[in-house]
Amino acid sequence: ALIVYIYRCPQPKRPYSSKMAATEVTVQEEEQQQGLALAYPPTPLSVPHTEQCNLLGGTFAIFVQCALAAAAIGTLVYKRHSEKPQRAWRVWFFDASKQAYAGCLQHLVNIAFGMWFAASGSASECAWYAVNFTISVVCGVFLLWGAMRLYTRIVDRFRLHYLRSGEYGNPPSWQPWLAQLLVWGFLASGEKVVTAVLVIVPLHPLLDSVAVLIERPFLPYPKLELVLVMVIAPILLNSLFFYIIDNIIMRKRPYAEASHDSTRRPLLDDERP
Repeated sequence: ALIVYIYRCPQPKRPYSSKMAATEVTVQEEEQQQGLALAYPPTPLSVPHTEQCNLLGGTFAIFVQCALAAAAIGTLVYKRHSEKPQRAWRVWFFDASKQAYAGCLQHLVNIAFGMWFAASGSASECAWYAVNFTISVVCGVFLLWGAMRLYTRIVDRFRLHYLRSGEYGNPPSWQPWLAQLLVWGFLASGEKVVTAVLVIVPLHPLLDSVAVLIERPFLPYPKLELVLVMVIAPILLNSLFFYIIDNIIMRKRPYAEASHDSTRRPLLDDERP
């Protein structure tokens, strides 16, 4: 009877603490979350994509580059009207066309370098174009000035009449102009390569960080960035660059000095006797 009594007597329950209750609630919540995860698998988060500024990004980019070319030509026209004495229109056209030809080559090299450096860095093509263009203008003036000093000495030393910069004969002829056009295009393109090898490539990581900082405020507005780096900034820099380079490549010998050299003939209307 004692054994039956002990067996039937209810066992005392363990005290139910608040810590145990919290643990059970946590377990239940985890089970519910696992069930929801199986029923509704998570979808990958969509990261908002910001359009980058591209140098060859459609009709707008082409229009911007045409505006840049028009601004460069306008700078040379203004310089011709402001200079005294004025060059004849044909002479001015020969000088301006040399700059236009070299400018197109430099522009294509700038675009190629911008796309190349942007592919291996964090900054966009437009930011790299702006950095490359600025460095080229600053360094290019000194490099081209030194190259033209050496070029002029070589031409005078060997009396290469067709290659005397800014002198095309009287009346002006297209043969010396074509020869000078090709030489000037070679010098301008060579300046771009020298600048890239000696300055841009060694400082690529630093310049990439600078380009990222410059374009950060314009990331939501890629077209505005394109206008700034392809029109506004180049117009300001090109105005100075074209003005200086035009003084380098144009003929500056007065008639009184040229008259003592039978191989040199005056090209400006008001220098003729």
